[in-house]
Amino acid sequence: MIEGVEIKKLEIHEDERGSLFEILRSDEPMFMKFGQVYISKCKPGWVKGWHYHKKQWDHFCVIKGRALVVLFDSRRDSKTFGEIGEYEIGENNLMVLKVPPLVVHGFECLGEENCWLLNVPDQVYNRELPDEYRIPLNDPSIPYARWKARKGW
Repeated sequence: MIEGVEIKKLEIHEDERGSLFEILRSDEPMFMKFGQVYISKCKPGWVKGWHYHKKQWDHFCVIKGRALVVLFDSRRDSKTFGEIGEYEIGENNLMVLKVPPLVVHGFECLGEENCWLLNVPDQVYNRELPDEYRIPLNDPSIPYARWKARKGW
């Protein structure tokens, strides 16, 4: 497990009407502070990544479809520097994945339908000076062959 990454498996409450699951609560240890909430939709066959943030922590939960979220620890002072983490998240494997700043990340849609990744970052997106730094999928510094020749940014 990459240093600083946390996983919270989500408990599903079901009855004859349907189901409910809590994603993130302000009274649990995983919660830091609220920045904003958004959904990133990805089409089958596409990858959204690589990128990282210098300040922002992300809290990912795939609420529709399935996604493979991949992390790369680029922090030279980390005990897990250079490690890759892969997490298949989706409707049948509900979880929150907490991603620290400076950990490079991206995700791909698995299956035949769009996936919807909900994020609750601890920072508000600044359109004039975004805390987002993109890296090409085929960058040689990231040892992840699966995405080297894929469609995405």
